[in-house]
Amino acid sequence: MTTTQHHPGHLDLHLRGNWGNQPHPSTPQQWVQRAREVAQPGITFYDDWDNIGQRLTESGSVSLAEVRVPWSAAAGFVNKVFQPRTYNTLNVPTIQLVFVNFYLGIARGALERAADYTRTRTRTRPWLHGGYGRAVDEPYILDTYGDLAAKLWAAEALADQIAQEALPLHRNPDAVTERIRSEHEVRVAAVKARATEVALEITSRIFEVTGARSTTTALGLDRYWRNIRTHTLHDPAAYKRREVGVFLLRDEVPEPTWYS
Repeated sequence: MTTTQHHPGHLDLHLRGNWGNQPHPSTPQQWVQRAREVAQPGITFYDDWDNIGQRLTESGSVSLAEVRVPWSAAAGFVNKVFQPRTYNTLNVPTIQLVFVNFYLGIARGALERAADYTRTRTRTRPWLHGGYGRAVDEPYILDTYGDLAAKLWAAEALADQIAQEALPLHRNPDAVTERIRSEHEVRVAAVKARATEVALEITSRIFEVTGARSTTTALGLDRYWRNIRTHTLHDPAAYKRREVGVFLLRDEVPEPTWYS
C-alpha cells in the first residue's frame, strides 16, 4: 500500500493485494486507488519526516489499522467493477503540472527574495579594480540575474502553454483517446524536466549574487533549494527527457503509470 495526501483532510490510498477471501472484480495484485478522510480511528500519522526539505508538509510514515473504505470511494469502479476510461488516467499528468508550478513558484519566490536582498543589503566587493560601489551596478551580478530571470520566464511560458493545451481535454473527456492523452503527457514531461532544472539552478545560484552574508540561517534563503531538491528527487528528470526523446525519434508514446 502507498499513501499520498494532495488536499487537506483526505488521504489517497493505493491498495494492492489478493483481497483475502473476498472475491475481487478484477485480477489479483491489482492497484486500487481510494480517497479517505483522515479524521477517523485507525489512521495514524507519525510526524517522523526529518529530511532537508518539505519540512512543513505532511510527509512521513502513516499506518492504517482496520480502516474501512466503501467501494464508492474507489476511483474508476462502478458496482465493484472497474470501468476503463482514458480520461481518468489524466490525473497523473495533471498532478505533474501542479508540481511544475510548485517548482516554478518556489524559483520565482527565491529570485524575488534574492533580488530584494541584493538591492537593499548586498555589499559588492569589486574584483581587482572593478570599481563598482553598488551591487546593482556590478556587471556579473546584472548578468546572473538576467540569465536566471530569462530562464524562469521561458519555463513559466511553457508551463502556461501546456496547461492551456489541457483545457480541451478536460472540457470534453469522452473524446480523449490513448494517443491524445499520451501526447499531452509527453509535453508535460518536457516542461517538468525543464522546470526541475531551472528551479534547481535558480535556488542554488542566487547565493552567487547575494554574497556570503546571505547564507545566514536567520535569512533562510536555503529553504528554497532544500524544498526543490527534496521534491524533485521523487521523479528523475532524466526519465522525463527520455519520454520526449522516444516520442521525437521513434514516435512512441508513454503508457499510463504512476509517474507518466
